[in-house]
Amino acid sequence: MSIFNKIRGTIETIFSLGIDGPNLKANGAVVEIKNAADSDFAVLRAATPVGDNDVVTKLYADQLERPMIVSRQADCSVSLPTNTGSPGWVVVTTAGSGASIGDVLWDDGSGSGSMTIYAAEEGRTLAITDSLTGGTVSFEADSLYIWDEDGTQWLKVADVGSTTGAMRVVQFDIDNTASQDSTFSIPVGNVVHRCEVIVDTPYSAGGTIEVGDTATANKYQSTTDNKATKAGTYVVDQNTTAIASVVRVAVGGTPAAGAGKVVVVFSNPNG
Repeated sequence: MSIFNKIRGTIETIFSLGIDGPNLKANGAVVEIKNAADSDFAVLRAATPVGDNDVVTKLYADQLERPMIVSRQADCSVSLPTNTGSPGWVVVTTAGSGASIGDVLWDDGSGSGSMTIYAAEEGRTLAITDSLTGGTVSFEADSLYIWDEDGTQWLKVADVGSTTGAMRVVQFDIDNTASQDSTFSIPVGNVVHRCEVIVDTPYSAGGTIEVGDTATANKYQSTTDNKATKAGTYVVDQNTTAIASVVRVAVGGTPAAGAGKVVVVFSNPNG
């Protein structure tokens, strides 16, 4: 039969657990886990940490030191997501509820309570397994991203360190969907030099196309710069400074048909 007794503590500095078992030892202000002979350290096991002051397990620390494997995204504009039944890292693609772009969330797999926010850190890397779109930032599948604190943006590792002044291109297909985003975000401070709307299949009567970013719908090309109902290539040369955003295409007029592509040429002229 178990015996339960109220014990406040002991004046001893070491406490044995079981016969020939490990010890809890006080070494000044430090608590140590020692073997039975008090000659070496013993192993202490714990669950995955969920709070700021929780002990970190080796697995958890190893995960923090290498790219976090991410296959999910979170829209935090309404509320912080609830833990699901599957533990893992979740990247914030729409800010809100105390979470910002650059933060990651930890889903502890408990199925209850809100996910834990881990604030953005310079140099943090993510291994993105699946394409993540629909938020204010997007990620390509099977790609590594690094957090740039100075630019407050996720940078695709393959794109980091590109030659200053080199022209780069975002190109993606479009259809008659009302809002469509590129999978790549143009880094903040880069300059857009040219925006092309290529209409391969004319859009139905009343259809319109404008190209911009998440903040300004017609930043790179407005509806008056092209004719969506007529096949052709519509070009706007410019010198427009970008924010850290995907290229967003807005199709108006709810056309029943229409298809083409958008090409945006940009560079980092100042390094």
